[in-house]
Amino acid sequence: MSDLILAPLCIAVLVALYKIFLSKDDLDHIPTVGYSNPFLSFLTSIKYIYDAPDLLLEGYKLYPNGIFKFSTFDGWSVVVNGTQLIDDIRRSTGEQLHSMSSVASYLGFRYTLGVRFLDNPFHIDVVRSALTRNIAARFHEIHDEVQRAYAASIPLPTDEKGWSSVVAYKLQVEVITRVSCRYLFGKPLSDDPEFRSLCESATKEIYKGRFIRLFPPLLRPLGARLVTGIHGLRRKMESYIRPVVEFRLEQQKLHGIDWPDKPNDLISWLIDAALASGEEVTVEDLSTRLLFISFGAIHTSSATFTAALFQLCQNPQDAGEIRREVQHVVKTEGWSKASIGKMYKMDSYLRESQRLHFMSLLNMGRAVVQDFTFSDGTVMPRQVAGISVNVYARHRDESLYSDAHMFEGFRFVPKPGSGATQPLVATPTLEYHGFGHGRSTCPGRFFAVTELKTMLAHIVTNYDIKLEHDEYPRKMIVEAHCIPNMSAKILLRKRNSHC
Repeated sequence: MSDLILAPLCIAVLVALYKIFLSKDDLDHIPTVGYSNPFLSFLTSIKYIYDAPDLLLEGYKLYPNGIFKFSTFDGWSVVVNGTQLIDDIRRSTGEQLHSMSSVASYLGFRYTLGVRFLDNPFHIDVVRSALTRNIAARFHEIHDEVQRAYAASIPLPTDEKGWSSVVAYKLQVEVITRVSCRYLFGKPLSDDPEFRSLCESATKEIYKGRFIRLFPPLLRPLGARLVTGIHGLRRKMESYIRPVVEFRLEQQKLHGIDWPDKPNDLISWLIDAALASGEEVTVEDLSTRLLFISFGAIHTSSATFTAALFQLCQNPQDAGEIRREVQHVVKTEGWSKASIGKMYKMDSYLRESQRLHFMSLLNMGRAVVQDFTFSDGTVMPRQVAGISVNVYARHRDESLYSDAHMFEGFRFVPKPGSGATQPLVATPTLEYHGFGHGRSTCPGRFFAVTELKTMLAHIVTNYDIKLEHDEYPRKMIVEAHCIPNMSAKILLRKRNSHC
């Protein structure tokens, strides 16, 4: 087994060196952080795996308004600093810089999700349009499932003072999986624990595609089956949705596109979008897209919420402030998407948590589809390297945020009488990149924010919370991925809710 791991790893190192040799001349005009010599650059590649923050802070200090590169085992990674250059990326077209191609290359989508998925990504338009458009109409289901999920997932008190102990990340995965499945698929699928487990597993198996690049190109289809279980998940998804899809297609054939009692859920939205785009509707293709949307919906939101919850445990006065806001808004307007949208202090808290506890140190990744010239004259040659924005350093830049290393939950709430407009958590700016920016801004961010704010509103009004140990749990950072502590526990105690 060790030989099976060692062989592709050695190949990966050789491929990395080969790529660096080939692309060095094309990127010589971009300064290097770390080693540029092909025989020493692997030391920088190792540092990127274990100490990426230091590497990115060094690049930001040296080139605060410029571009730098460093070596990884995939070749060169080009990192962009400075507001003007980030605005260049924001203004670019998909024919110049392409977001999905960057993600697809990194995670090996060609070998896990398939060429058809990449060639016609109509599911993105579904997330941007139908999925987002229906949040208000189906908010009662989101709110109902939040209540049901927490009631089912929080164990009975474990001490005489009424505190329940639970692993925070595990709790949020369970809750968000239930809420997401309820909204995306509706009942009875969302009530099936095995189906929810299938959706929850999508992230782990899709992410394993990262290791397909350890295999030579000719062996990558085989590598996809060796290192990921995505093909088995797809077959399981097919078994669940086949009767659903076949019934809906039959009803559509008999009664037209708006047939009586047509379910308003993700499966219907995808079927309609496939037909509108000229795509043949197949159970296999829909299963692939359902797994991908689950991949985007569950673990990203779980990690985001866990990070915010850890922070809230350390600031009980902030929990009280948010609780009073929730109680006031709900008393006045009840529970709805619109009322959730008016919980501005909570919105600021989530934005600030995203600023300091973001899941990735780099964001706004783009593949360079054609030669691209930045406003400072720097030319990025096509297909030589991917580019991304130095989120980690920018979100800690004192020139952009006062006391940038301090967590201030209500940082973004305008001072009374200032006349300023509050930047909301779902709104990208050139200083905040929690959901990306430009044409490729996360299409599912409005659902994610509604879900997270509803969860946080429920937590603060129904529970007292605290950390098991009174310090922010240590994160795990691997390459540019920043993952909240997955084993840290929080304590919850039931309150007398007024909502």
